[in-house]
Amino acid sequence: MSVLVVIPSRYGSSRFPGKSLADVHGRPLVVRTVERAAGMLKADHIVVATDDQRILRAVQAAGHQAEMTGDHPTGTDRIGEVMARHPEAEIILNLQGDEPLLDPAIPDRLVGAMQADARLDIATCAHPFADRAAWLNPHNVKVLVDHSGQALYFSRAALPGCFPGREDRGHELALRHVGLYAFRRKALERFLELGPSALEQAEGLEQLRAMENGMRLKVLVIDQAPVGVDTPEDLELVRKIWRE
Repeated sequence: MSVLVVIPSRYGSSRFPGKSLADVHGRPLVVRTVERAAGMLKADHIVVATDDQRILRAVQAAGHQAEMTGDHPTGTDRIGEVMARHPEAEIILNLQGDEPLLDPAIPDRLVGAMQADARLDIATCAHPFADRAAWLNPHNVKVLVDHSGQALYFSRAALPGCFPGREDRGHELALRHVGLYAFRRKALERFLELGPSALEQAEGLEQLRAMENGMRLKVLVIDQAPVGVDTPEDLELVRKIWRE
């Protein structure tokens, strides 16, 4: 079962333009992310998908594969363009290009879940909330799962809505979603054909498109989220961790 890892990487990040090429211990951020992905045991091909020649050249200069794509509204659409060029790929893994400290065992677990259960369309991951404040933060996406780990719903709201007097339990029942995905090829093709759904547009969460259309989405629980880079402050933290 061939596994294609696609790492979408744009230069024009709204919060941190050019972050993909920011230096992390002598190499661009996106290259450090590819190096972490290369530690996977279950990846057959790793491709950086970009719309910027500077990123393309930086990745290729480091000896890794990169492909130019057209202009797309989302990273998932960009991944779809790359997938179409790789007809052999049966599982497509979406890794973010700004996670140079990613533990490769996490995406390996996602692939393993897909290989173990042919009924799954998508696998993703989440971790417990550290506290109630993080659960209340609308920037942190919540996911509720059933006893088998199947996703019930994703939201920016503080789910579950708690009965008066039981609010202190909410953060213990939800998980904080981490935006890594493994797609079965047919599921990703269908996902892209469907177009944005009503709940997806209301919440601003692409994964709800899959749920509204009956796709099976498995959530694997991990200990904590990888340290990503969304701001210059995040970059300094990553550099500090790298030095240590």
